[in-house]
Parts: sequence; structure tokens; C-alpha cells
Amino acid sequence: MIYGSCIGSFLNVVIYRLPEGKSLISPGSRCPSCDHGLAWYDNLPVLGWLLLRGKCRYCKAPISIQYPIVEALTGLMFVGLFYVYYMTLLRPDFFRCGFGVTWPIFILHCLLLAGLFASTVIDAKLFIIPRSIPWFLTIAAVIILPTAVWYDIAYRPNWQLFNHKLVPIARPHGITSAAGGLIGLAISILLLKLKLIPLSFADYEQAYKAHLDELGDEGDENAWFHYPRARGEILKEVLFLSLPVLGFGIGFALAPTGNALWPAWVFVLGGVAMGYLMGAALIWLTRILGTLAFGKEAMGLGDVHLLAAIGAIIGPGETIPVFFIAPFFGLAAALAIFGLGRIMKKRFQPIPYGPYLAGATVIVMIFREPIMTRLEPIMKIFDILFLA
Repeated sequence: MIYGSCIGSFLNVVIYRLPEGKSLISPGSRCPSCDHGLAWYDNLPVLGWLLLRGKCRYCKAPISIQYPIVEALTGLMFVGLFYVYYMTLLRPDFFRCGFGVTWPIFILHCLLLAGLFASTVIDAKLFIIPRSIPWFLTIAAVIILPTAVWYDIAYRPNWQLFNHKLVPIARPHGITSAAGGLIGLAISILLLKLKLIPLSFADYEQAYKAHLDELGDEGDENAWFHYPRARGEILKEVLFLSLPVLGFGIGFALAPTGNALWPAWVFVLGGVAMGYLMGAALIWLTRILGTLAFGKEAMGLGDVHLLAAIGAIIGPGETIPVFFIAPFFGLAAALAIFGLGRIMKKRFQPIPYGPYLAGATVIVMIFREPIMTRLEPIMKIFDILFLA
């Protein structure tokens, strides 16, 4: 609880500074009203806010209750995840292997919860997901998961992380396919940087301002901005994705036959890469098809990066139920917003898609076993081709 609350204190910094492009390290914590630096005892998670009675020690300006709420909720999330993984049979592999073996995976999953929480708050307030959050989560997965398996195999006789599939694991076809897809993605990014392929929605800000000018006084009631040339712009993203798709296909065709004698961490790294690509593909395909069908931008690229990071951590197969459960959260939220609007006779701003992906991810993390068991017939073909 204490460690989680401390992470929650840092999340408050992330939520406040990251959207504004400010450093998360310097300067130190200070009052947003008087800009006075805060002492360490003023920064104690939850307790600091209570001791100050919700007011700055120096200028007496009110301190948002968001700070202790974020700190307390983060602590409760970490405690709840520990309880689910190690004190119940909801995740039997964690329960059987114990914290002493699986602690790197647990820490990574805690980081995922923290990243999802920060993304949810920022996305709900500003309709953006800072890409540095999913990028950080993806890098953490690339480092922690293969390293944990390498240590497990080198120093433990039972290979518990690998054998119990507590980490994403890919077959040789999955590894080479993911490698080809990532190479194609890197080439597309390079061509984009060199301006050899066009950037989609490049004049978004200018078009958004023109759209608001057209709306005039109705701007507040039309919070969703619809780009006027969405179909043409989304075709630029199809061009961008052509190389990753081609690379994926080439990688699949060049996969070795039989059992590949590669180190175990290679299979795990392949699983991480497959999870990243699977998560990105699910949202990006929906974005493209939705935009072409309705002529309005469907979903944001922040959602693409977010589900990609989720897939890198929990695995490619698990991104499928996350993708299909998220709309049910969206439907529940839409009904709640509609009901509150009718009761209070007020129009509420819709909630972006990122929080729904976060909620669905938590459900899959907790109830993975029954969910994946029910999806086993659908996943069988996918497992044969790509996953161990």
C-alpha cells in the first residue's frame, strides 16, 4: 500500500506535467499557486494532504483533492493485484509459483496498472494519451520479461516462468513474423521522417480551429471534432502500414521449419513483439475501417499505442478479449452519461476510448483463466501459427 501510494504521488506529477510537456524530474514539487517549493513532509502520500488540511502551507490556496485520491487509489490497486495474484486462485500460475519467483512480472503488471491509471485520467480530461506512457511500458516489457526468464532458466531448475507461461511466448513463425513487421515499421518511420511518405492529419490544429469558427456559439455542444477530409488522410496511414504488413508476411515465409534451438529469452522477446503488433493492429484496423466507413476519424493513435503496450506486457492472445470487452465499458458509460443528462438536464462530454481499454485490461488481468479458456476454440489456430 505504501509503495503504491508513493507511485501514485509520482503519477500526480505525470498527470499534471506530461500533457504540458514539462519535465517530470525538475523542478521539484511546488505549489501551483505561489510556486513555492514543497518540503518532503508536505509530499507524504495522502498524509501530506490531510496534515495540510487541503491547503498550501505558504499561500493557503486549496490543493485539489485529486492528489490524495490518486495516491490512495494507486496503493489500493497494487494491494488488490497482489491479493488476486497470490492469495486467490484467479491467477493459479502466480499462486503456485509464488512471489519469490514471479516478482519481476508482478512489478511489470503494477507498472501497467499505473500507466493505465495515468492515461485514463489524462485522456478523460484532455482527450489525449501522451505517447511517452505506452512507450515507457513497452520498453519496460522488452527489458523485464526476457531478463526475468533468462535469470529463471539460468539459476532455477524448474523454469517456472517459462513453463507456466507467465510471460508471452511465441513460436518460431511468430518470432520471424514479428521481426519482419518491426523492420517494416522502422522503415516506414524512417521514410516518414524523411518526408518520403506523407504524414496523416498533418494540419489537424488548423482544421480544428476552422471547425470551431464554423460552429460559433454551438462549439461547446459539439465537443467531438470531425476532420473534413478524414478518408483521404486515413489512406496515408494505409500506405504507412503497407511495409510493416509486407515485412510481417516475409518474416512468416522465412520462418525455420522444425524446432528452433534459440535461447528461451528469444521466444519471450518474440512474444512481446507479437503482443505489441497485435495490440496496435487491432485498434489501427478499427481506426482505418471506421474512418473509411463514416468519413470521420475513428479512435486516436494514442489508443493504438496504448493497446500495443498492453499487448507487449500481457501477451498477444490477451489483447483480443481486451479489444472486445472495451466496447461494453463504452456502452455502460454512454448509458450512464445519457441517464445523468436526462436527470440533470445537462449535456455531458463523452468519454474517450482510452479509459475503456484500461478497464478491459484490468478485467483480463484478473479473470484471464476463465476468459482465455472460453476463447480457446478461437485461439487454437492463432496459437498453432504464432504462439507456444
